Amino acid sequence: MMASLHDILASGWGLMLLRGALMTLFISLCGILLGLIIGVGGAALKTGGNPLWRGLVNLYTLIVRSVPELLIIYLLFFATVQPAADLADWLDLDDLMSAFFPMLVGIVAIGLISGSYSVEVFRGAFKAIAPGQLEAARAIGMSRGQCLWRIMLPQLFWYALPGANNVWQNALKDTALISLVGLVELMRAAVLGSAATRAPLAMYLLAGVLYFIIGAFSQAAFVWAERHYGRGMRVVRA
Repeated sequence: MMASLHDILASGWGLMLLRGALMTLFISLCGILLGLIIGVGGAALKTGGNPLWRGLVNLYTLIVRSVPELLIIYLLFFATVQPAADLADWLDLDDLMSAFFPMLVGIVAIGLISGSYSVEVFRGAFKAIAPGQLEAARAIGMSRGQCLWRIMLPQLFWYALPGANNVWQNALKDTALISLVGLVELMRAAVLGSAATRAPLAMYLLAGVLYFIIGAFSQAAFVWAERHYGRGMRVVRA
């Protein structure tokens, strides 16, 4: 095993795995940001009074959460690959298409998947904010914008942090599925490396260690954020 690890690092596959890990982080971050936008917007619509918007959000979350993540990725990829290829050919950007298209599919797929779960996370966070705080803010003359920025958003994201942590960890692992449409992220780098070095156990162990490191640091960051941004907040537990 030690000889295999030495050969892998000496032949440059260790650097390839690190590049794959960076791509995994990039896809996860971009996807989770898109998911947060969807989650906050969807939660606001779901807690609003318009039954049409509430029904559309419910339909979106039901469909995305009922369909396997891999199938969502395949549907996005095969539904858009031909139009994107035609557009790239017309603009003479074939190299750009092959380099960035799988990445864009990955970001959108992770965003849609994480967004469907973020809707419920932020809906619960909206419900956790005491209505009396907003009533008191309006009573002293605060505008809607001031209520949003000074009262709702700081508490909203703090209440959502535990659930957002789970969504983030799932998004990290879902990026491994993007390798099936050609994106060279961490899992794809491990697959290519195992075929080239004929040491699959060592390659997959290294990939697992990198996933663990990313997940552990992410967990620590969320724990710190909960403590840091929760200072001065009073949480009533049943």
